[in-house]
Amino acid sequence: MYQGKLVLLRALEQQDLADTHRFVNDYETMRGAMSGMLYPSSMEDESRWAAGQSSFTHGEYQFAIETLESGLLIGRCGFYKIDWKNRWGELGILIGEKAFRLKGYGTDALTVLSRFGFSELNLHKLKVSVFDFNHPALRAYEKCGFVREGVLRQEIYREGAYHDVIQMALFAPSIEK
Repeated sequence: MYQGKLVLLRALEQQDLADTHRFVNDYETMRGAMSGMLYPSSMEDESRWAAGQSSFTHGEYQFAIETLESGLLIGRCGFYKIDWKNRWGELGILIGEKAFRLKGYGTDALTVLSRFGFSELNLHKLKVSVFDFNHPALRAYEKCGFVREGVLRQEIYREGAYHDVIQMALFAPSIEK
C-alpha cells in the first residue's frame, strides 16, 4: 500500500503469522530489538498481537514489510506509541529474514514509514530508541536523517552486561511558504 524503492508496507494478514512468529522467536533477531525479557512467544501470543493490529486502531500502526521484487514478507515495522497532542510517534522496525539485512531494505522501509508518519499522521517528530550495540540499526536511522538526541546510560541488561540506549529523532520537513 505504501511503496518505496525496494519494499511495500502493507497490512499484516493472517497468512503472515507463521513468518512473524518465527521472526519474534529468533534470539539473534530480537536481541537488538526488544528491551524486555527475551522469552519465547507462542503462536497464540502472536495471533492475539496481530488481532489488535487493524486499520481501526488509533495509536498503533503496524505494517508488514514485503519486497517489491518477489512479494516476500521480510519483516514488520510501525508506530507503537503516538502522542497526538504533541504530534510525535515512537517507531520500530524488524527485518526478520536474515538474507535481507544490510541490503537497504530496512532503510527503505524506514523512509516509507517516516513519510507515512509525516504525510498521513501529521506527526511533527519521530522517535526511536536503539541499543548501542545495534550498529546496523544506528546506521540505517542515520541514513534516513535521524539524529542522536541523548543517551540512556546502562539502560538495558543483555548477555551479562549493561548497555546504553541511544535516543534518536527525525523532525518533519519544513514547508517553505
